[in-house]
Amino acid sequence: MFSSIQSVSLQGIHGIIVNVEVDARMGLPGFSMVGYVSAQVKESGERVSAAIANSGFKLEPKKIIVNLSPADVKKEGTSFDLPIALGILAELYPAKEEYLNETVFAGELGLDGSVRKIRGILPMAEAAIAAGKMRFVVPYDNAWEASYAKGIEIIPVKNLAEAVAELGKDCGQKREQFKKKTVTVANMENRGFPDFSDIHGQENVKRALTVAAAGMHNVLMIGPAGCGKTMLAKSLTGIMPPLEESEQEESVKIYSVAGLFDESPAKEGIRPFRNPPCTVSRKALTGDSSGLPGEISLAHRGVLFLDELPEFERKTIDGLRAPLEDGFVRMTGYSGDEAYPANVLLVAAMNPCRCGFYPDRKLCHCNENDVKRYLEKISRPMIDRFDIFTETKRAGLKDLLAKAEKKSSSDVRKRVNSARWLQEERYKGMGIHFNSELKGSAADEICRLTEGAKTLLTASYDRLKLSLRAYYRMICVARTIADLAGKKDISEVEMAEAIHYRELAVRFWG
Repeated sequence: MFSSIQSVSLQGIHGIIVNVEVDARMGLPGFSMVGYVSAQVKESGERVSAAIANSGFKLEPKKIIVNLSPADVKKEGTSFDLPIALGILAELYPAKEEYLNETVFAGELGLDGSVRKIRGILPMAEAAIAAGKMRFVVPYDNAWEASYAKGIEIIPVKNLAEAVAELGKDCGQKREQFKKKTVTVANMENRGFPDFSDIHGQENVKRALTVAAAGMHNVLMIGPAGCGKTMLAKSLTGIMPPLEESEQEESVKIYSVAGLFDESPAKEGIRPFRNPPCTVSRKALTGDSSGLPGEISLAHRGVLFLDELPEFERKTIDGLRAPLEDGFVRMTGYSGDEAYPANVLLVAAMNPCRCGFYPDRKLCHCNENDVKRYLEKISRPMIDRFDIFTETKRAGLKDLLAKAEKKSSSDVRKRVNSARWLQEERYKGMGIHFNSELKGSAADEICRLTEGAKTLLTASYDRLKLSLRAYYRMICVARTIADLAGKKDISEVEMAEAIHYRELAVRFWG
């Protein structure tokens, strides 16, 4: 007896249709699986056998061979349990070939026959839609997540018996319908992040974060402990515009693959904010060949905040260099190369020395060598990945007692949105969205400098010891500052501010 059931395999944040072919015939009883499968998939034989027996079905002692096609694509995960079991039980239901051709199945089986939740159901559903399938049979606990996909009927099942019964229904028979879920337009107010108006003082840092949000420029904040660096970083999400629909869908898919769909802020249009601890491993930060996206991918289109930057392992931090430059993480595993999106705004915070008070010699007791060793924990190439350096200082009593009206995140967000709109109009058809993505000749053409700006840049270039990368990042920052001011060209005013954002790097790293 031969049967074929269709399922889906995850490849990065995308899915590929897989044919689960089952051949069950008389012979020495056994269960073998072929088709370039991982150890997780091979283990499904034991789960499937127990689930079939405990669901009240009689499993004849036969020689069973399961092939997952195409054989040149690595199959991983537990999502093939359900289609394998249905293929073995093919003789028990009168499923029509038309129905099987239009339907995809995925789900993990418990030993009691229950169909359990799996990760990545949303990109699986989109792969089924792209392949022209009409229905997707999923675990009941995945139904709401799968319903975010548009254009396919979602059929939830709680156990193997329900799935077998489902196959006995007619193609046109009505089933329980889940209302299609959609990502929503965000209401940015009262979302739990700090408001700019709640932060005392630090006006220079607020301005730097405004520029960063407008052009997606990476920021490094340096200052003593307790002066508000973490609060400032968290407030950044509140001044960034809501996610666009395409950005929402991409972010939600990443969280689905990670098994964190319920935690995805993108469902409500909020840009992600990820704050991994300094003990995070390189694999957890960038992702690994197991198929799980790392923190930088979970922060895609949002903010990745690294607090106490020198306390991270240097190799871990340096693992961000290529993703920050390319906008994606490339991982090589058994299933070949996979690329995860990683277009983030990196915000890092650090103390100027281990005790946190340098260069105040009244409070700092670190000698010059101690300070140097502390700063050298961050490599020079990594320093070059930051566009803006800004200093946070201890708030004075006047700042704490001031009653003057402060700009709220809502007010700042309007200015950021205006600058973002200018960039969207400027880069239509170019495949980029923000000034920070400009490279080479495109940056030279778009970042037009007035004679005054050129003169100022010439006077500062050698003093700042700029690399070619740092040079282009600096003029792109100046372009964003000009966009915030509504200017067509970059004058000496915007260039002076961009230069100011690089001077702190020279002061600390030479």
